[in-house]
Amino acid sequence: MHTAPAPTTTALPSLAAGTCLLALLLAGCSEPDVPAQPWRPNPAALEKLGEDGAAAAQLAQSLEQLYGTAALPGGAVGVAGQAELSAERAKQVRVSNETRYARALAALESGAWDSVKPREASLAAAWMALRDRHRRGELSDAELRAQGRELYLGWYPTLADSAHLYRMECQHCHGTEGGGDGSTAHFLKPRPRDFRLGVYKWTALAAPARPRREDLRRTLHDGVNGTSMPSFARLSEAQVEGLVDYVRLLSLRGEVELRMAATFESDGEWEEDAAQAEHEAVWSRWQQAEGKVLAYEGAVPPSTPESIARGAQLYNDATKGNCSSCHGVDGRGDGPAAWKIDARGERVPAYLDAWGDPILPRNLRLGIWRGGDRPIDLWRRIANGIPGGPMPALRDTKDKDGVRVVTDEEIWSLVHYVRSLSQEGDS
Repeated sequence: MHTAPAPTTTALPSLAAGTCLLALLLAGCSEPDVPAQPWRPNPAALEKLGEDGAAAAQLAQSLEQLYGTAALPGGAVGVAGQAELSAERAKQVRVSNETRYARALAALESGAWDSVKPREASLAAAWMALRDRHRRGELSDAELRAQGRELYLGWYPTLADSAHLYRMECQHCHGTEGGGDGSTAHFLKPRPRDFRLGVYKWTALAAPARPRREDLRRTLHDGVNGTSMPSFARLSEAQVEGLVDYVRLLSLRGEVELRMAATFESDGEWEEDAAQAEHEAVWSRWQQAEGKVLAYEGAVPPSTPESIARGAQLYNDATKGNCSSCHGVDGRGDGPAAWKIDARGERVPAYLDAWGDPILPRNLRLGIWRGGDRPIDLWRRIANGIPGGPMPALRDTKDKDGVRVVTDEEIWSLVHYVRSLSQEGDS
């Protein structure tokens, strides 16, 4: 008999369907409203639990205590992420709110109270509470106007607000639980990200790590070039921050679920506080992200014919960059290491990514950089590799004496050479 995990309330800061494929590809549009569906167990977790239905029920109960439900997310760790914003970022959110709610603010200023109709549930509830106090004579017109203005400018979404926005904008690709299995996911290549592993490719971090808020925010704002992930720059800054909170909640929940299942598979039971302990272990990794930013401290070497020529040498040198083994001599993603012959004698991709999907090296001549097209973005990809895929961290490659094979300056030569390939194009 195993003991049900018993999460306890904690003050840890957290995180705060279908659409037509054509609409997705053109605008990422979604239906007017998408009701909340219950979070389903991860099949990978259920497999580890075997046929033990009681264990599956206990795990589901523990996850709900920790993270709430799809309709009311939060649970024991449901503190919104607003407290994590810097003073400068909080100011940007207020300025964005002022733009987004300009019409409502104008109505407030003119005293047209009945035309102020917030769409967000938490904002609507707070406004109605102010209106009720005004009707009872507890607030003067001037006080209602001032407090209403502050309500709009200072608004930050609850997790329930962000869950609703996620269902409207993200769920059809990323799925209800963040498993990358939404209704349109099967039509897309590459597939939408499964958040539940806690693996994120496009970060500015020096080692495989959970992303910073800034990393997730940038992905939402910029989209991912060459994929179906669009830019959500049309959303307000508060909405973007709220989606960061909710995506992180799904990621935390999914990783804890898998870790709990793995523990049960090996031990056949859980300790009483296992769920809480797993949450704290995973959450601590998210908290460490700010200390792992990969930055280049020196002056960036300029792109010159000499640096590009040096990059070409490093690119093709098997003892240095060895990039051509995967990306090909001409950078078209057709190197010999990119392919293998399977049991049927067919030529197939040699690698799978962390989500089990076949993956091929990037065609560098197309100039499609999913992690960003700034020189520092490419420098980070080469220096640190790409988590979740076979791209290695060249910065970590050392010889038998422990000396780095490629220096940071040489990585810049590789950056300049790779960028030159994309400028030549692919005829």
